Amino acid sequence: MWFFGKKNKKKEEKQKVEKEVDNKEEKVEEVDNAEETKKAEKKEKTADVDKTEKKTSTKQKETKKQEVTEEKEGEEEKVEKVEKKAVYRVLFDKEDKMWKIKKDGAKRIIDSKKTKEEALARVQELSKSQDTKFVVYKKDGKFQKKANLNLKNDNE
Repeated sequence: MWFFGKKNKKKEEKQKVEKEVDNKEEKVEEVDNAEETKKAEKKEKTADVDKTEKKTSTKQKETKKQEVTEEKEGEEEKVEKVEKKAVYRVLFDKEDKMWKIKKDGAKRIIDSKKTKEEALARVQELSKSQDTKFVVYKKDGKFQKKANLNLKNDNE
């Protein structure tokens, strides 16, 4: 019989150990749950803060966009006011041996004439019709004169 008594004691000790382990596990779970709730609360708080920040940031972005668009419109008005008019140039082409009229920024030649006088007459017509200036070069490519619509007698 003494043998059975030892088994009972061992069973009781095992049960005690199991209860202690269960208690510890429950405590750990409670701590984990508490930590999870704290994390959830922090997330909610940060989400609320993020929402308010997003609202303010979107408002700020909208105001910045408005300011930028207003600045762009102002710049466009300035560009329209200051916009440079194209300048016609009368140049001598040595290969073709002709006087050519070219507009600044254009890829093609507008007109070509055999004599300088014909080219000047054509440039004056163009500059009058479009209210622009023109520049004349010598046969060697050096600058000769610059004229605009107000100067009517530029046949030199």
